[in-house]
Amino acid sequence: MAFFLTKRPRRIETVVASLVLCMSVAWGIGCSRIVSLPEVDLEDPKWTIWEGQALWTPRSDLTALAGDLIVARTKDSDVLVSFSKSPFPIFTCQTTGTRWRIDFIDKGRSYSGFGRPPKKFIWFLLPDLLEGASPPKHWGVDREAENEWLLLNRKTGEKIRVVLDR
Repeated sequence: MAFFLTKRPRRIETVVASLVLCMSVAWGIGCSRIVSLPEVDLEDPKWTIWEGQALWTPRSDLTALAGDLIVARTKDSDVLVSFSKSPFPIFTCQTTGTRWRIDFIDKGRSYSGFGRPPKKFIWFLLPDLLEGASPPKHWGVDREAENEWLLLNRKTGEKIRVVLDR
């Protein structure tokens, strides 16, 4: 009986130490996954810029958000999209080389990574879609006028109406 009592605290210490180590590693990996990207200077002539307004319905059961839209792309396919309701930004998304990031400022959430951005964030594809590229699966793009597009995800109900100033 005495042998059992002396060994038990060491087992608990080992388990606690292992849990603390695992949690520390998970925290370290999670924090290091936020990719920082360089600031964008839209005054630089390498950027092609579209400006206008958008009406975004994130899901069919949510209310639409109206706001100002800036879409920009370089010849190297770097992308910046900013959607804001003056004076508050709603989100920004950016790609540079093989890195991407999207920040939902109003919700305090950021997602980032390497390689191609996830297809669920259609905003990264907006410059290509505005120029006539084929949309991904479940998405439809209707050009309603020379400067107006309707993007619709038939699966989720997400809808984006874009009206450009130029």
